[in-house]
Amino acid sequence: MLHLLLADVPLSAPAFGRLLIEPGLSATAALCRQAVVLGQEAPRDDAQAAWLTPSERWLLHALQLDGADAEQAPWARLAALADGVPDDFAEDQPLGLLTPAHLRLGRDSLSLTDPNALDLTVDEAQQLFAAVEPLFASAGWRLRWVTPLRWYAAHPSLREVVTAGVARAQGRSVAAWMPGGPAARPWRQLLTEVQMTWQHHDVNESREQRGLPDVNTLWIHGCGPLPPDWRSPMRLAEPDQVLSDPALEAALRGLALRPRTGALDRLHILDAPARLVGDPVEGLRQLDAQLAAALQQALEQEGAARLTIAGEQRWRTLQIRRPQSWKFWQRAELPRLFSGL
Repeated sequence: MLHLLLADVPLSAPAFGRLLIEPGLSATAALCRQAVVLGQEAPRDDAQAAWLTPSERWLLHALQLDGADAEQAPWARLAALADGVPDDFAEDQPLGLLTPAHLRLGRDSLSLTDPNALDLTVDEAQQLFAAVEPLFASAGWRLRWVTPLRWYAAHPSLREVVTAGVARAQGRSVAAWMPGGPAARPWRQLLTEVQMTWQHHDVNESREQRGLPDVNTLWIHGCGPLPPDWRSPMRLAEPDQVLSDPALEAALRGLALRPRTGALDRLHILDAPARLVGDPVEGLRQLDAQLAAALQQALEQEGAARLTIAGEQRWRTLQIRRPQSWKFWQRAELPRLFSGL
């Protein structure tokens, strides 16, 4: 079966609420008029402060990795599978993803900006990596470079460290989203040394001269454990699917390397914020067209599909089947299906 995830829908934005009514998602709404709520996350008082986004929490639920209210996702372990580097780290060794990023100084706080906007080149990233690798080694950490925006770090202290992904912290004050507590002390001490090393590095001085933001932090995330006997019930519907979060994109590619026996459900993610950048009206039309096309294809081929809407507080999964004219009294209004998320 096809599972569609409409991820990170900005429902608290008044402008999006208006767009959802006009022009709306008319093509999708026509296919969802007899949709049934199959499941949803219970409301939680700490929804805005939870370490994982609702999209991430649904993914853990769908992948049967949620455990006992898990607040850490094993994106590093899954991404390492996709990147072909799992043997670089012992299976029982805690592993985290590191993303080079820029912290912007505001009036009274630092905020995390979109790492993709750095346009960090391979050469720049390799120079910055080489400058800090000795710091990690001397502190007992293992560091690995894979892409400019995807590094790996392993250390026993990460077993107890709680982190937030880039998508969770981006655009917000980082004070609330930095790992805290005694377990995070080794990481925070090391990060301070990294920032001092990079402050006047040739790469950053060159970027400053070109009017580009400097690389002044490493964002750590995805440190959750991956059970050795776990096997994925899903695979990506499109193996080359591109997401705005490269680390999550790599992690989901790793699903194909730990498949369970038998048929696998297919996962397709529609990244709502990425499609609403620029012209939100046109972006919503494109989102509607893509979502409706995927649903229509699944309904024609299999007769059913599931759509999960993940907002800013929680997620809701809909069961969608071919509309049946004789069930004329069943009429779900799509904007209401977004309500409370």
